[in-house]
Amino acid sequence: MKSIYKVCVPAIAAVFAFSPVAAVAQPSPAVKEDKAQLKADESTLQREQKQLKSDQARMKEDRLEGKMVAESRDSMRIYRDRQGITGEEKDIGNDQPGSLQMKADKTALQREEKQFNTDEARMKTDKAEGKMVAESRDSEKVYKDSQAIKGEKRDITADEGKLNSDQENSRNG
Repeated sequence: MKSIYKVCVPAIAAVFAFSPVAAVAQPSPAVKEDKAQLKADESTLQREQKQLKSDQARMKEDRLEGKMVAESRDSMRIYRDRQGITGEEKDIGNDQPGSLQMKADKTALQREEKQFNTDEARMKTDKAEGKMVAESRDSEKVYKDSQAIKGEKRDITADEGKLNSDQENSRNG
């Protein structure tokens, strides 16, 4: 019996000696879950930021190429007004000086410029009031990307707070 006692007592003492260390060294399941969620949100944030950069570059390229996929009615009016003005200026350049055609084209140019100024003022007013009938697909993508990034940043902040709270609870409890 003494031999069993000599073997068991040190074994039991060893279990008790190492058990508090093992409990402290292993994080609680809540902490593990919080860390995993934080890591997932951080990787999602990185993906969203890459997508935002890609969409911004695409939008810039499309604007440089003059692509107008879906614009507001006001911006389309201004676009057509500018084209009309350019066309009238070309017509005036091709007319005989002092001809009736040149006079008619100058009158048409004045009418186009007046319409352009009216449409431009309408667009400024509509923008100030927040009226936007349509936007390009590119600008809509950029907007959605920036909203997603804001959401992911909020999620990361919440995850970090929860992780800190769970870590504190596992240390104290």
